[in-house]
Amino acid sequence: AAPPQVTAIALQLRHTADIPLAQGRLDELLKTTLKDEPLEVLDYETLNPFYRQTLSMFAAIFGFIAVLIGAIVLFTVTNTMSMAVVERTAEIGTLRAIGLRRARIRAMFVSEGIVLGIFGALIGIAAAMGFSWAINQLGLTWIPPGRIEPVPLAVRLAGEHGMMLVSATGLVIVAALSAILPAARASRMNIVDALRHV
Repeated sequence: AAPPQVTAIALQLRHTADIPLAQGRLDELLKTTLKDEPLEVLDYETLNPFYRQTLSMFAAIFGFIAVLIGAIVLFTVTNTMSMAVVERTAEIGTLRAIGLRRARIRAMFVSEGIVLGIFGALIGIAAAMGFSWAINQLGLTWIPPGRIEPVPLAVRLAGEHGMMLVSATGLVIVAALSAILPAARASRMNIVDALRHV
């Protein structure tokens, strides 16, 4: 019997975004150092067409979750700021009576909404890091499409600074937008009515 031979070499990269760069480098090697070898470079999407379908499915799922979280943040911050306006009606009247302009009142409440968003983003990032660490410690496995053997289920957030920054920025923007309506309501209050509020 013929001895076993190598038919393929799989190269795993740390980041998917590096695939074009690695593929270009391998193509250069095949044209120079390895030009006499019958080799070709194929990415994972070419070898497994289910990969793109799986990515699209997960993108749809995560997109829905992002919209859902955004709606929850919008409702929560709006409700919180509306309650703050009601509870601080007399304070708003006092500030207006001593000459604080409507724009400053609006800016004050929008700033509070932004602070809420920042704290929420920081807590969310810390919680996500904790959950990812806990999941990785459990040693869970799953079977990706096109494979028959299980692979480790790993959640990697370390190094994904861009994703975390975009998520945190989006959360802060939603929180700021949520505070606009209560802030506008606070700035339109009649000074006399606000001072009479108990």
